[in-house]
Amino acid sequence: MSIENLDYQAKIIAPTQQLFEKISGQANELLAQAKQSALELHAKVADTGLEFYAHPTETATRWQAEAIEKGNQLYATFNDNILPAVKADYEQLIVTLVDYGVQSRQSFQVFLDNPEQITVEAFTAFNQGLMFYLNKTLDISLVALNELSDKADEIISLLIAQPLETMEAFYYQSLVVGEICDFQYN
Repeated sequence: MSIENLDYQAKIIAPTQQLFEKISGQANELLAQAKQSALELHAKVADTGLEFYAHPTETATRWQAEAIEKGNQLYATFNDNILPAVKADYEQLIVTLVDYGVQSRQSFQVFLDNPEQITVEAFTAFNQGLMFYLNKTLDISLVALNELSDKADEIISLLIAQPLETMEAFYYQSLVVGEICDFQYN
């Protein structure tokens, strides 16, 4: 499997769209709350505007007190709710991107430093997985066993005919699959 064969829709585009939808939903919710607060404030100002003509000094004093109170509430809401939520989401996104970049560089460096060891470990893991599968599925039909034998014969034939190319292809495919698995679990 190569990078060209990665499922970008499932691995990159869909998670990005989900994150964007989540952030958009949160932003829309905050906008709806702000709109409702503005409408309530407008209705209150209209009511007190009528009172202003009747009692200008008392109404102006009350308006000033209410404006100060609403301003303090809005400031507290912004600092206590909105700002920390946005900051936390942004910081989590940055941490995730940095971790993914570090893991990608580390796995590639391990391969460059120890290509033989990685190949042996990959074949060992493959063999262990295959043995586990065979031990757990003793009731496999003869047709399935024949197909498995044919595939093993094909692999052995490829290894005999083109050992370096076969090992190299298997190694690169195992790296791509390993990165996909790491991406899914992180």
